[in-house]
Parts: sequence; structure tokens; C-alpha cells
Amino acid sequence: IGAAVSAVAGRLQAAAVVAYTSSGCSALRVARERPPAAVIGMTPHAATARRLTLVWGVHAVLCADVTDVSGMSELACTTVRREGYGRPGQPVVIAAGMPFGTAGSTNLLHIAELV
Repeated sequence: IGAAVSAVAGRLQAAAVVAYTSSGCSALRVARERPPAAVIGMTPHAATARRLTLVWGVHAVLCADVTDVSGMSELACTTVRREGYGRPGQPVVIAAGMPFGTAGSTNLLHIAELV
């Protein structure tokens, strides 16, 4: 998933890549590809957020748990704006796994526009 996310972020000139992750593996895979956009690793687990702070190029954010794609997209866009990585009109690439909260299930690539 990391190479695909990095390629999409480069083509869209995305403001940020958000990896919504439980275990941190999704954020690690994305960061390994060195995408041209900032990588934000969002997780509802404090231990995972602490581990992600040690990964090159990943800005770890502890967030609330999400239950649906629209909530995840809204939370990701709000976080990107709040953390200063994007401005209105820029795309954000979001990688996550469905169902949410299941480690190792990254199977969703979502593109959102900052409002």
C-alpha cells in the first residue's frame, strides 16, 4: 500500500498523506516510500502514537476512534488543517483499513479535499 499511496500523493500534489492506523504498520509502509507530502500517522492508541514519533517523516497524532469513512475523512482533514499541513482546496490522501481497528487490514485509499 505504501508505494500506491506515495504515487497518488505525488500525482495529486497532495498536502498530506494520512495513515489511519491501529498498529502503526500503515504509517511505516507509507513513510518507507518517502512520499513528497507530509505523512500524518493518526491512531487512537497512545502506545502506537509514541512509537510513530520515532519514525522518519511521520507526524504522529493521537485521535478519537472512528466508525465510518465519512467520519474518518472529516477527522483527517480537520487534523491536516489544525497541524498546519494544508490549506483549502488541496487534496489529502488517506489510507486506512476496513473494518476500523483491525491491525493489518489496510485496504482503503480515500482522497479528500480540504475545505
